[in-house]
Amino acid sequence: MRFNIVLLVCLVAGCAGLPDYAEPPTDTPSSKLLFKHDFEAPFLGYSTFVNVHTEEEPCGKSFGSDSGARLVVLDKGNPLISELNPAGVRLSIDKKYTFMILSVAGPINCAIYTSFSPKANESYEIKVSGELHSFSRSCKAELFKADENTKQLSPVEFEYYGNCHES
Repeated sequence: MRFNIVLLVCLVAGCAGLPDYAEPPTDTPSSKLLFKHDFEAPFLGYSTFVNVHTEEEPCGKSFGSDSGARLVVLDKGNPLISELNPAGVRLSIDKKYTFMILSVAGPINCAIYTSFSPKANESYEIKVSGELHSFSRSCKAELFKADENTKQLSPVEFEYYGNCHES
């Protein structure tokens, strides 16, 4: 319960003032990343917040490091939440990105910590889904490589870190 309160305070306060993610210059090799979310949740809707960092240590204080940033905010049904980068972002290819993906419906939340290293000129999609109910809470994230020509999605392996706050 204490962690839930800390997460909610973090969301309201903007996660200690993390800056918004800055995309790499357009003249450098990059990849595209799109987030989608789909949850069973109360009729009041839900939101997904994604923070990112590029430090070696995936958990711990890395989300507050110099490389920590707010990457994406997606919302369904809450007029008080402003979306951020809903059409996706470009990522540099010379880095491993670690994501904190937090989905919230009222006081119920679910967090996932994961990472991967994007490849040049590839398009990726992370789908976050699950249930956000008071009686049942679960979430998962899946990473796919998207073929720009056929629009087909192929699963890609990526690393899960569990609940970093318990490490």
